[in-house]
Amino acid sequence: MIALKENHEKIKWVVSITTILFMGSLIFFSIKIISEIKEREITAIKRYANFLQYISSNKESPDYYIDEIIIDNNNIPVIITDENYNIIDHKNIIYSDNESKKSQILNKTLSSMKNGYEPIEVLIYDSNNVIVNKQFVFYKNSEILDLIILTPYYLSLFILIILISIYLIFYYSNASEKDRLWTGLAKETAHQLGTPLSSLIAWKEYIKSKNILNDKNIIVEIEKDLERLKIITDRFSNIGSKPIIKEEELKNLINNSIKYLKKRVSKNILFIIQGENILHSVNKELFSWVIENLFKNSIDAIGESGKIKIILHKKSNKILIDFIDNGNGIKNSNFRKIFDPGFTTKKRGWGLGLTLVHRIITNYHNGKIFVLKSIKNVETIIRIEFKL
Repeated sequence: MIALKENHEKIKWVVSITTILFMGSLIFFSIKIISEIKEREITAIKRYANFLQYISSNKESPDYYIDEIIIDNNNIPVIITDENYNIIDHKNIIYSDNESKKSQILNKTLSSMKNGYEPIEVLIYDSNNVIVNKQFVFYKNSEILDLIILTPYYLSLFILIILISIYLIFYYSNASEKDRLWTGLAKETAHQLGTPLSSLIAWKEYIKSKNILNDKNIIVEIEKDLERLKIITDRFSNIGSKPIIKEEELKNLINNSIKYLKKRVSKNILFIIQGENILHSVNKELFSWVIENLFKNSIDAIGESGKIKIILHKKSNKILIDFIDNGNGIKNSNFRKIFDPGFTTKKRGWGLGLTLVHRIITNYHNGKIFVLKSIKNVETIIRIEFKL
């Protein structure tokens, strides 16, 4: 399972890097094309300015209409002003027939052009080759160039949206598949436990009725173990179905949850529970399962001797349950990983206990569970949060 997860991580990285390289290449080549088109448009405007300078400084007009034939500018917006920036002429500016609106549009366009490219200065000479006046040619990108500039970004955004959509489809499909797997596994486990459990209960009744065992304490312990098996079966039955949530006294529920396990661990382990008996809506069977799993993990971390402490308290609008032990701790890099399916630091184990804990708290109780802190052999705190 860990190897499969690592492969998934590698695939995600490969897809991410490929996407970044593709989008980077797209933008790089687009910038090169845009730069080339910009240079051509600027060159065309310069030729246009040279033409204006030519006809302004020569009394004789050319034999043909150079503006349309040689300087073929049908798309670059141009405004020509005098040296005081009063508009003399313009080309390729779209405006309405209304004169007041026309003037407003031209002035607004001129203002935007001033913030764009540097204007081209046109010097006007008299017959003695003396400068008598000057004009300015203002211009901006053609509409087609503006569209070309935006295209790679729109295309990158479109590709990104497609990739995110594909990722979300696979993510939720995978999550749904995991849900079905968990549910199926839990239901099958409950079903498998049900048959021998029914048989054991029948055998227990038979032994009691025949007085086969002289020591009544043995029957009592057998009944406790059978009750325990019944609780486990009920828990697995609750996975995948909508659990019954009702108000419980959390402190009492925690005490009852670990009562069975406390008798079966080392006497050198000190157990403390502190805090008020807070009322909160939980599913009794599933929440008990969470407490037992956390208790077992603390036992494994401590070994033969140590201390386990549970503190219940309220903070603003939250109920906090801190599970504290002085065991061998959790590495900072594993704070999140310990809740992943298959992750375990033990030599033996499936790495599913804390995954179930996380699922029960988040999916069924809308809460949070996380490692708050961990100092080896000093203090490790796993916190459960519920909203009031």
